[in-house]
Amino acid sequence: MNTYSDSNGKRYTTPQIEQRIKKSALEVLDMQFLEFGYNFCQRCKRNDDKPIDVSHTISRKTAKENGNVEVLWSDENLEILGRKCHKKKDLLI
Repeated sequence: MNTYSDSNGKRYTTPQIEQRIKKSALEVLDMQFLEFGYNFCQRCKRNDDKPIDVSHTISRKTAKENGNVEVLWSDENLEILGRKCHKKKDLLI
């Protein structure tokens, strides 16, 4: 099974990475919900573009290739987006 490195050299399997990403994404969504009472796209500020996704600023592929997978579960690398904004963002990358 492939493993990927963080910036300190610690190795993670894909299931370990996915588990950490999922936990962080849920935490970011929960924090937004607790602060505002609902979830919404951080770009267009709408909440009617469902589903609401959690997107990475630094992609999974880039983080794995660069050996810094820890950014994938970092709050600073996560952005809450409606599906339309998420698709637009992915087209620009």
